[in-house]
Amino acid sequence: MIIVYQSLESTGKKEDSFGTALMGNSFKHQTQANAGAVFSLGTDRKRDYKRPVYQRDLKKITYPTSTIQFATQQESKNLSSAYLGLLGPEGQPTTQSKAELRAFLEGVIDTIKKSTMNRTQSRGDLPSARVPDLIVLGEAFTTDIEEDLGVKSVGGYEIVTGMNPTGDSRHRFVVLRNEHSRTSLGDVEFFPYLLTSDDNKDENARCVILKVMGWVMAFVHTPNSICNDGLRVLRYLKNNAREATETEELDLVMGDTNQKKSDFVSATLKNHLGGGDWVTSVLDEKQELVGFGGHDTFSISGTNSNYTTHFDIACSRQVTAVIKDGKAHAFDEGDPNVEPVFVFHGLTDKHTELKGKAYAYSDHNGVIVEVLRWRKRELALREKKRRAEIVAAHCPDCRQVLTALDKIARKHVTCPRQPLSIRWNPIGGGAEDEAPTQPLKKRRSDPSSGTL
Repeated sequence: MIIVYQSLESTGKKEDSFGTALMGNSFKHQTQANAGAVFSLGTDRKRDYKRPVYQRDLKKITYPTSTIQFATQQESKNLSSAYLGLLGPEGQPTTQSKAELRAFLEGVIDTIKKSTMNRTQSRGDLPSARVPDLIVLGEAFTTDIEEDLGVKSVGGYEIVTGMNPTGDSRHRFVVLRNEHSRTSLGDVEFFPYLLTSDDNKDENARCVILKVMGWVMAFVHTPNSICNDGLRVLRYLKNNAREATETEELDLVMGDTNQKKSDFVSATLKNHLGGGDWVTSVLDEKQELVGFGGHDTFSISGTNSNYTTHFDIACSRQVTAVIKDGKAHAFDEGDPNVEPVFVFHGLTDKHTELKGKAYAYSDHNGVIVEVLRWRKRELALREKKRRAEIVAAHCPDCRQVLTALDKIARKHVTCPRQPLSIRWNPIGGGAEDEAPTQPLKKRRSDPSSGTL
């Protein structure tokens, strides 16, 4: 299962809407200005990029070149202002604002999908590619996607659940699932959270806790007020783990950590939350980024607005493969007893095409993580539960499927192998007419009916 955490960049407003991500703030606009720190842009801010095309005559995929112009910082500000101008007098969505917001979010998901396809593809003449099964968006939340966007899903993803623990759009989350995913929602366990409260801040701030294939994961937006204090960060994660699972253990932490040093989170979590050493997605102060268009890879020194600090990372106490330069690092591939749990595939881009130009949709890069296998004890419990449910749905004597009436009666009423008990009570009869209860012999099977 492939999961992406993508933090957007909202305004911190109280509005219960996806729209705060499009309203934007100075950090997103600053990202727009700093695009040249990663991409080679000319004075016209144009860049060539590759796109895949399957050539039928050659029977292979080729990569012709296209050109995109990156918007300026002022154009980024204008895009946000234009959206605000489309809202109603009291900030309520309009038909036009819904269309703009829908195009924006479809662009976000399009970039996430393209980046993930690049990082998870198999090699060869016809490489296979995969898209995320789950996307967790930070700094975004809605209670009614139809009200916000006028549609039931966006970019092929439907909303599964969300969190709005503080009323501040910077600390909201929404979980989306690929409508065409082969994975089941039964592979994911969701946990409730406390109602929206101003007390849910600092160490008591809430994050998303999911159990995916038996592994407990925290999708975080670590509050700025505690991000540099290791003890408070630990309390923040322990509080969330305990609130959801009643234990202070996590297998994976991913998202916007706001860490100021690349090894801060891994060093802070060492020997805590159930683990010894924690593996981070940052190797040699670098993470790999998929560039605009989804086919060029860059090694970057940070995921913030000026690409200098790795805010957005993944970190795990389980055996994990970190992909860099097309190779797996952080564990011994030659050890036959090693069974990796996670793969850190790198980062998504944070630009998408809107109105013919490339716009930054956030100052954060998305983090791509793949879950390779089920937790063994969870899988065993799951199988045990499945078998119990199968047994409960069948008669223990004849193995026929129980009907709704049988389940209400708590026995197979018409079981051909179950002895029956009959009491004869004639109307108006006396004691001399009553016959004692006598069990009948088991019914013999009828070969013609196929009943055993």
